[in-house]
Amino acid sequence: MEKIILVLAALFFAVPVFAVSADDEIKVDQLGYRILDNKYAVIAVDKAEYFRVMRLSDNKEMFTGALANPVRDEDSGDTCFIADFTEFNKEGVYYIEVNREFKSYPFTIGNDIYNKAFYKAARAFYNQRCGTKVSGPDGFTHDACHLNPAVFHPSAGKGLSGTIDASGGWHDAGDYGRYIVNSGLSSATLLYLFERNRTKAAALKMNFPYSGYKFPDLLEEIKYNLDWMLKMQDPNGGVYHKVTPLQFPGFIMPEKDTSKEYVYEVTSCATGDFAAVMAIAARVYAPYDRIFADSCLYASKKAWAFLTSNPGIIPAGGFKNPPDTGTGQYADTSDTDERFWAAVELFNTTGENEYEKFIEINSANDDPMIGKAAWWREVKPAAMISYCYGTQPKKNVELDAKIRLDLKRHADVLMGRIKDSGYKMTMLKDDYIWGSNNILLNYSINLIAAAELCNDKSYLQGAQEALHYIFGRNPFNMSFVTGLGSYYCMNIHHRPSAADGKEEPWPGLLAGGPNAQKSDKILQGMPFDTPPMKCYEDNLQSYASNEVAINWNAPLVYVLGYFSK
Repeated sequence: MEKIILVLAALFFAVPVFAVSADDEIKVDQLGYRILDNKYAVIAVDKAEYFRVMRLSDNKEMFTGALANPVRDEDSGDTCFIADFTEFNKEGVYYIEVNREFKSYPFTIGNDIYNKAFYKAARAFYNQRCGTKVSGPDGFTHDACHLNPAVFHPSAGKGLSGTIDASGGWHDAGDYGRYIVNSGLSSATLLYLFERNRTKAAALKMNFPYSGYKFPDLLEEIKYNLDWMLKMQDPNGGVYHKVTPLQFPGFIMPEKDTSKEYVYEVTSCATGDFAAVMAIAARVYAPYDRIFADSCLYASKKAWAFLTSNPGIIPAGGFKNPPDTGTGQYADTSDTDERFWAAVELFNTTGENEYEKFIEINSANDDPMIGKAAWWREVKPAAMISYCYGTQPKKNVELDAKIRLDLKRHADVLMGRIKDSGYKMTMLKDDYIWGSNNILLNYSINLIAAAELCNDKSYLQGAQEALHYIFGRNPFNMSFVTGLGSYYCMNIHHRPSAADGKEEPWPGLLAGGPNAQKSDKILQGMPFDTPPMKCYEDNLQSYASNEVAINWNAPLVYVLGYFSK
């Protein structure tokens, strides 16, 4: 992900032209609502008492309801009336009308409303492939890119010189770099989806060229990235942090980027993430390809051996870009969560005592065991949940029970936030940072876990509220995912979308979302008192709110996969 302003040589802004119009006062999930689930729209008007659900085909009134007393939503600054039409369960396409004046975008009531989104968000990973030609039925294509061997950056140390094959993997975000720490959590999230929701994940067809693999499509796509990650392991077991040029390229197609790429030093954070992901892969791929699964487990154990031989964070103080480098840094000053995650996944895969002892020692002082959303800098929440999903017979039952209890308490807190929020959000004010949509979706992963691990299906209703926000029930009345909804973000900070000459952005990509830290000049131009939920602009240059990234798309795919038909 980028953290600098790039000088643009040309104007790349697309002007959205949509066939369907609506009034911004009524916010709905533009994809729709499942038949038996909660159905809420947010009405932001000065005064209203009733709303009507109208059938789109003939404008016939199908349901009428009273609006509840408005909620003052502090994070958005909006006064929100809630239109609750949960009891209306007739399949079809509808819109909301208020005061016989304001109309919403159309939406569908049906159980398959997220199927198309699940496909597009997952296929976006294929479109992010580096090192190969990308093409498909959606008309978006780029030629093979970044095939030249990379060189070791002088900061990699140990007298490393020469070149290394670092081709492949997924372009991380709006740029063309590949970063182990972000790639690790992204791959793991998709593997978790397959492991925990195998039937739906295995049935997903992604319409990419057949490779000859014997895997379901989602596993084939993940393997493309795992193959790159394996290339990034040093013979001593440590894992190189990233491969990027010295500076971000201009807004050009990936095959036009001929910058020299550099491999940067081994870091313990990257090594811990790598060990965890490869341990997950070892058990997920075992039924399909034992040889590949065993190679993943071997690489994971080799990375673990490096970590045990080097108990302190590497490099000291965490990774920092050298003075000549301006690409994504993914700086982290602590590797304790990555080491813990590696131990959990190796234990879940092997059941070996070494890993279980590490888990018990390094969780003894955690209170609560879980209370946050996972993200690339803090992976321990993902590790805690994975420990509970694990099936090793030697698992510590007391620790497992404590995590589940804390997970339930955490889920109750999230459900309380939803109840109090005008937009039915799990977010705190401080959660509106770079990639806030990712935090929101990872909260939903926690709620799904609570529903399954704590045997309380009511949490699933809370988990779904994030999708309603993402697909239009938000202050911008806009879907944050390209190509999905009646009105969606068009000007994402994503090089292929800006450089391919098409008006439409590449599909299925999730924008980062509101960022109250205002980490770019576009956001800094907003009034100082802009509410946190409104610190967003659909602008190519707003990389701090409108860039895309694989670690944001991964939880989107996870949650969509859970709620698809």
